[in-house]
Amino acid sequence: MNPTITAYQYSYITQQVNQLVSSYLAVNDKHMRQVIRDTTIENIRQLLPEDEPLAKDFLTGLIPDRLSRKTAAELLPMLEPLVFPFPTLSTKQLGKLFRKVKKLKQPEWSGLNLHTLTYLGWNDGGSQKKYLVAPFHDRLIGLQGDLAPETVKGVCAICQTIGNVALFVSTTKRSGLGTYTRNGNYICRDSAQCNRQLTDPQALTDFIEVVQPKR
Repeated sequence: MNPTITAYQYSYITQQVNQLVSSYLAVNDKHMRQVIRDTTIENIRQLLPEDEPLAKDFLTGLIPDRLSRKTAAELLPMLEPLVFPFPTLSTKQLGKLFRKVKKLKQPEWSGLNLHTLTYLGWNDGGSQKKYLVAPFHDRLIGLQGDLAPETVKGVCAICQTIGNVALFVSTTKRSGLGTYTRNGNYICRDSAQCNRQLTDPQALTDFIEVVQPKR
């Protein structure tokens, strides 16, 4: 079985399923529930391989009226074999992405679901730093920046969702005179949650354009 969908498409499917369950709790009219269900299934069907039995089984599982949150939560992991996982990077590979960081804190790989990651992000609370590894122009790049200790409610520049965000600021340009330019934006403090909410990679690309070092 070969992967066919991206992590952000999987996040979109997850959101569609969660919205379907929520509509069942809010809508009493059976016909209206059927319309919502059929629309949701069609939105999801467009992203899945037509002849894949696993995808067919997943869509069939969405058909029962008043799908429960428990059943939905059990259905969603069925699709993970179809998702391109984020690559597991060795210490050496990460080091090459962050050459200027002398003591790079490693992400906790064991706690990550790689099938839900469009990008990799982790915090170093001791140094108030945040590290990101993200696809950019068909390759992985490493970004580091200062993460403000204050968390506020706001819109994340990466996932475009309202949540607990903090200001991420990186040095984007240095001159020989000791001056430098810093740029940043508010992003989710919890990168795993951010990934679960990310359904459009363009916002991630736009964010990288702002915070990546300029030559």
